[in-house]
Amino acid sequence: MAAVAATCGCGSGLAATDCLCPATPLAKLIGRRYALGLLSLIANHRTVRFNELRSRLGDVSSSTLATRLADLEEAGLIERTVHPETPPRVEYSLTGRGRELCRVLNDFLRRGQARD
Repeated sequence: MAAVAATCGCGSGLAATDCLCPATPLAKLIGRRYALGLLSLIANHRTVRFNELRSRLGDVSSSTLATRLADLEEAGLIERTVHPETPPRVEYSLTGRGRELCRVLNDFLRRGQARD
C-alpha cells in the first residue's frame, strides 16, 4: 500500500512544518486597510495617542481607526493603556508579539529589496 501524503488545512500535500495555513488569520489582519501603517507608526513612536494616529494616517475615519486598533489589540499585537486622568488619555504601544512581527516584516522587506 502506498503512503498517503499528509494534508494540511488547505488540502495541500505539504508537511505540517511547511504549511503556511496557520498564518492565514494574521495575513488577513495585516492585509486590512491601515493595519500595517498603524503597526509602523506605533513601532516608530513607541507610544502613540489616538488623535496622533488619526492625523498621521490622514483619510481614516475615527470609527475605522478604532476598529482596526481593536483588531490589532485582540490579536495581541498592540496594547491600549488608559490613564485615569481628566480628560482620559489613551495610548497605544506594541506588545512583544507586535515588536517581533515588525522585525519579521522588516526582514521580509529587506530581503525583497535585496532581490531588486
